[in-house]
Amino acid sequence: MELTMPTLSGLARKTFTCLLGVAAAALVGGLALGSASAQDYPEMTLKFGHPYAETHPLAKGAQMFADTIAEKSGGAITVEVFPNSTIGSSRDLVESIQIGVVDFALVPTTNVASFYPPLDIFYLPFLFRDSEHAYAVSDGPVGEALYADMLEKTGIRTLGMYESGFRTITTRDKKVEKPEDMEGVKFRVVNNPLNVATFKALGANPTPMALSEVFTGLQQGTVDGQDNPVGNVKAFGFDKVQGNITLSNHQWAGIMFLADDKMWADLPDNVKDLFAATAKETQEWERKELNAVESQYLDDMEAGGMVVTRLTPEQTAAFQKAMEPVWAEYREKIGSDLIQSAVDTK
Repeated sequence: MELTMPTLSGLARKTFTCLLGVAAAALVGGLALGSASAQDYPEMTLKFGHPYAETHPLAKGAQMFADTIAEKSGGAITVEVFPNSTIGSSRDLVESIQIGVVDFALVPTTNVASFYPPLDIFYLPFLFRDSEHAYAVSDGPVGEALYADMLEKTGIRTLGMYESGFRTITTRDKKVEKPEDMEGVKFRVVNNPLNVATFKALGANPTPMALSEVFTGLQQGTVDGQDNPVGNVKAFGFDKVQGNITLSNHQWAGIMFLADDKMWADLPDNVKDLFAATAKETQEWERKELNAVESQYLDDMEAGGMVVTRLTPEQTAAFQKAMEPVWAEYREKIGSDLIQSAVDTK
C-alpha cells in the first residue's frame, strides 16, 4: 500500500490553527466550572440519543455526561439520555441532529460518513496501528480539520470522540483464521459502502443492517456472522448466538459525540464551555473504561463456550493483503493526502 508523502491541505492547517485557539479558550473556561451554581446557568432540557445498551461503557459515558452537567449547573440543565436506539438508529440520530429534534448523539464514524464522506478515513481497513495511533489521528490536526469542515458542510458539531474499540469478526459455527474462511458467509455489515466493500473483498455476502436488528438477525439465521468490537459483542449478547470470535482488529470504531450546531449557536458562552469541557472529560473516562473491561469481556465469552481466535502476524498480513483492492478504490474517494496524513500521524 504505497502512498505518496502529503501535507495537510491549507484548509486543514488554517482550521487546526483556529481550533487550537478555541481549545485553549475552552480549557480556561473549564477551570472556572467548579464554582458554578444554578443561577449561573439558564434552565433547559436537552435530548441525548445513542444506540448502545445501558451496560456498555459508551452508554455509561453518555450518562456520566448528563449527570456531570446536572451537577455543575446546579440542576439548571437537564440532559435526558435515550439509550438502545429508543429514539432512532445511528442514521436516524444524525438526521435528527440536523433538523434539531435531538441535541446530542453518539454515532459511529462510519454512519456519519454517509453524511460527510471524508470520515471514511476512520474505517479504512487496517489503517490504525493501535489505539494510541487512532487517538492521535482523531484528536489531532487530521481529526480537528475534518470536524471543522464537517461542521461547515453539515451543521453538525463534534464535541469529542468516544470509542468502542477495534472490530472483530464473529460467526455462528465457522472459525475464521484466514480470508478464505469468509467465502460465502452471510455477513451483517454497517450500512456504508466502505464496510460492504471490505467484506466483499473477503468473499463474504455482506448484508447492511442496523445495530438494533443484529441480534435477531443472528438468532434467526438471516445472517451467520457480523463484525463489532468486543464490547458490543458482549453488551448486545451476540456471544449467545455466535460460537466464534476472531480478533481481526480490522477497523477502529470511533464513536462521535455530536451536537446540533443550531442549538449550540444559541447557548451562552459559559454553557458552551461547560458542555465542551465535560464532553472531553467523559471521552477520556470512556476510553479508559472500555479498554479496562474488554479483556474481562473476552474472558467471560470464552468461559461461556465461545472460541476466541487470536491471529498471528502472518495471518493478519493475509487479511491486510486482501484489503489492497479496497485501499485502491478508496484512495481516490478519501484522498491520498488525507490517508497519508493519517498514516504519518505519530
